[in-house]
Amino acid sequence: MKKQLLSLTLVTALTVTSFGTIALGQEEEDKEYLVLFKSNTINEETSAEMEAGGADILQEASKVGLVHVAAPESFLDEAEEMEDVSLVAENIDIFTNDYVLEADGELSINEETIEADLFEEYQWDIKRVTGNGKAWDITKGDHSVVVGVIDTGVDFTHPDLEDNLLYGKAFFPGAEEEDAYKDSGMHGTHVAGSIAANGRVLGVGPELGLASYRVTNDQGRMNWAGILDAITTAADDGVDVANLSLGTYSTITNEAQRLLHLSSKRAVQYAHQEGMIIVGANGNNGMDLGKAVHTEKGEGKVYGPLFDTFTDIPGVVSVSSTTDRDTLAYYSNYGSSNVNLAAPGGDYGPNWPNPENDQSLLVSESRAYSTVPVSRGSYGWAMGTSMAAPKVAAAAALVKAENPQFSRARTITHLQQTAEDLGKKGHDEYFGHGLVDAYNALK
Repeated sequence: MKKQLLSLTLVTALTVTSFGTIALGQEEEDKEYLVLFKSNTINEETSAEMEAGGADILQEASKVGLVHVAAPESFLDEAEEMEDVSLVAENIDIFTNDYVLEADGELSINEETIEADLFEEYQWDIKRVTGNGKAWDITKGDHSVVVGVIDTGVDFTHPDLEDNLLYGKAFFPGAEEEDAYKDSGMHGTHVAGSIAANGRVLGVGPELGLASYRVTNDQGRMNWAGILDAITTAADDGVDVANLSLGTYSTITNEAQRLLHLSSKRAVQYAHQEGMIIVGANGNNGMDLGKAVHTEKGEGKVYGPLFDTFTDIPGVVSVSSTTDRDTLAYYSNYGSSNVNLAAPGGDYGPNWPNPENDQSLLVSESRAYSTVPVSRGSYGWAMGTSMAAPKVAAAAALVKAENPQFSRARTITHLQQTAEDLGKKGHDEYFGHGLVDAYNALK
């Protein structure tokens, strides 16, 4: 992975092989910058000074002291000299690659079908987490418990989701009110279905409340300030559990990249103070995140890339991905201190990948099946830690629904204590405390 000033691959959709591309400042007079203040608030006098100097403030994450601005190139040096500014760096533009999510072209939403027929046929992963649906004999959740989907948006017209979708908000420059109720691709709708679909497909909590926090524009691009603003806004809204199937690799030994680490940590800490559980996908590079990737002469170990935003932050529930054989998916990141729980994210079967790249060995139905926007076929396949994390988020929400007195920390501990131990006995680097088990957590 090539390193530049904050030029990091962000996996919006932590869906296998779906890696974002970075677009640095365009060939124009102005560039875009991230400015992190020393405090968790934005100094309005300094903001006014920036604007007077020619900066255009595009977006703010006011609860973490971060602003996203467009300004002349000279702005970088000038902002670094401002007394209450901690760090300044070129903005990260992030693009999603939802094309790796495969819509099921054989289906029509309008066909006369038996309720939950696709769940029965394809959703091995939801069955695995819910004890083949036995968890729902205890609770399916209710709208008093809300899961926030911080993602590409959710299709509010989808019949399997519309009864559980409570509201939507959008977090990108120029967003209109109607943008909050659409998906810029397919990823967010697929994630939402894994949590609380209730129709032809089912989520882990089919009657949980859903809230969409869309952080991508119509071109599938998101920005860092928007992500952090979405996190703190969800906490302010009283969201119980937030799912982050997104994140970025960064090396915190790189001074510029500390802006990502420090600002994301502020957002997470703010959310934790409000009692919100954050569940994060752990990434799809098949890396041991607990080890150094390389060393440099005279500098010793260089720890990175680390998935330190967001899943390496203490208190975030970091999720690895498993297969329909209860093995670690070939793409899933892992690490002795970087995995809390595991959940099914799917793969292409036991013989993929193979040295011959023989695609005849692919097993399509070993992937995860869920909702996609109606305009794109309504249902489809995907695989990745993006598909694993929402199952843990939904399980946490079900525990909250059944035990409203549980704190954030107690809910997480309860999920860990009731998980099904896989691999080595006890906590291990591949599955953490084990495969999340909603039925065991509820009974």
